[in-house]
Amino acid sequence: MGSSSNDSISNAKVISISWKNRGSPCKFIYFQRDSDSKEVLQVPRSACVTTGDILEFADNAVYVRCENGKARVSPIYSKPDVIQLGGLTLPVHVKEITEPEEYQAYRHLTLEHYRGKSLFGRHAPLVMCAFHPLLPSVVGYIELATAFFACKPRRNLFDVACQLNGVSWQQWNLNIARNYISLFVRIARCVVHPELRSTGVGQLLVKHAAEFAKTHWQSGGWQPYVLEISADMLRYVPFAENAGMTYIGETEGNIHRITNDIGYLIKNRDRLKNGEIFSGDCCGIVDAKLSQFQALLNSYQIDTDITVEQALADIKRQAQRATLKGLSKLKDVLVFPKPVYVKGLHPDASKFIKRRISELNVESVFASEKKMMIHHKQTPKPIETSIQLDSVGVEFTNRVRRTQLTHKVEDAFGISLDTLTEPIFKDLTVSIAPGTLWLVTGVSGTGKSTFLTLLNGELSPKTGHLRMPQNAHIRTLEPIRSTKALIEVFGKGDVGRGLELMNTVGLSSAFLYVKPFQQLSEGQKYRAMLATLLAAESNLWLIDAFCENLDLIATNLIAKKLSILARDRSATVIVTASDYTRFLEALQPDNILLFQGATQHRIFTFAEFQTWIKKTNEVKIRLKER
Repeated sequence: MGSSSNDSISNAKVISISWKNRGSPCKFIYFQRDSDSKEVLQVPRSACVTTGDILEFADNAVYVRCENGKARVSPIYSKPDVIQLGGLTLPVHVKEITEPEEYQAYRHLTLEHYRGKSLFGRHAPLVMCAFHPLLPSVVGYIELATAFFACKPRRNLFDVACQLNGVSWQQWNLNIARNYISLFVRIARCVVHPELRSTGVGQLLVKHAAEFAKTHWQSGGWQPYVLEISADMLRYVPFAENAGMTYIGETEGNIHRITNDIGYLIKNRDRLKNGEIFSGDCCGIVDAKLSQFQALLNSYQIDTDITVEQALADIKRQAQRATLKGLSKLKDVLVFPKPVYVKGLHPDASKFIKRRISELNVESVFASEKKMMIHHKQTPKPIETSIQLDSVGVEFTNRVRRTQLTHKVEDAFGISLDTLTEPIFKDLTVSIAPGTLWLVTGVSGTGKSTFLTLLNGELSPKTGHLRMPQNAHIRTLEPIRSTKALIEVFGKGDVGRGLELMNTVGLSSAFLYVKPFQQLSEGQKYRAMLATLLAAESNLWLIDAFCENLDLIATNLIAKKLSILARDRSATVIVTASDYTRFLEALQPDNILLFQGATQHRIFTFAEFQTWIKKTNEVKIRLKER
């Protein structure tokens, strides 16, 4: 491609587009300027350009000329950002795919999407690239696609006099929809690496998708003014709301008309395949209907095992009274109502959406679901009084069988094998206030686990006094013994409650919902165990050897999550760990109890402990320099 000066502008018409191969992250645009010879430009697969588009070359950039502006083709969208992983700040880059390694990583991550279906029409993925040795190169992606032609909430919202940056209509009818559907672009996929769920990566991807849509997306010669997303999981996972999108209602689904729709498809199968139905630019609806139609043929084996009439009769029965087996057959055909969220990409659109939401008095489906959950959920009260230990001493007495060898040790060191007593700690005085988070640390063998055993009532102090609140509902962090799917463990007949618990701790994946505990990764198991603390509605959480078997990233994420959950529920939490350096900043405990020996212990506030660590490190440095 020839270069152009900053003050020169030239135009060209796209003649054709081709791919080097289907596994390549790039495609090639062939274009011609006036009568000049054909030229070629390599762009990402996500570039929103097609045959017949007019390219504009200006200011060292390439654009597609649109009815309402121009969409950039080159330079590609590529912006730096950061994600906060507990106490770790991780630099990332959100960009269009340009490298084969990025494309392969993106393809691998698509397997994590719960739908797992191909997208129809124009679509453009953005990937989030990370730079940490413990993480894959791509930790998430978001994919934009052409908007669905039919959307009841959109029609309700825009079916009034509307003016958006020079484009106007009096009502949203069929002709207006045909002319201006390209003013809408939808988020078709948003996938985050399973170990990074609930870290804000999804919200960050939505932010970049909106920025990309404003500058780089175009369809049918129009740049978009509204970003949409519609998905079942938005009923339980509020990442769209958290990303600043606005709920506008639910789609119709096809439950009430499934028999008529499928009957029409079956009876007109040849016309559908030949393009006689849904002809023209319908935003991928032809491919979608063909895919749906083929799934139905495969499921019912029409013309092989049963007739069309028998299939329609069964579909009608399932629509009226569904069975698990019937729903399994229709899983690729049935479309249930889905929440729809939107975000204005132009100031006019943002103002219009805000005004219409107020006029229609639309309340977020997640907010209403949350209200129902809160209504049925009994939030535990915090412990009524402090946990008080006054001059507590604990010791273990062991009886050892006397043998010739043990007798020699007894004589040599002057001990008695009759009553072998080992002190764990003495004169321990601690006051643990309600709703506080404590870290108990010290080297191995100093009494950290024994401290939790004492609080749990499994051990009595040898000396001193221990006073526990009368309303203490204690729960320790333990593996889940059940072999049932997690949704069965946490749902207990209420899928909404089960999903809420799992999503709260970061288990927000359809695949994880249906896995048993034993099949989870170590980090996921820890999250599931946190969910059991919430499900038990306990107010005193005891966690021994905190995250000792997890990697640095998982440890920081879980420490941050635990800190948030504990304070949100006013739970009193006590965790033990020898190596606190990996997660201290993420956990931010209110107090630290440091065991240094049977008779030595120190209590710090978080700020005091940080100061003490800093001074200790400075002393180490000075000693090293001598």
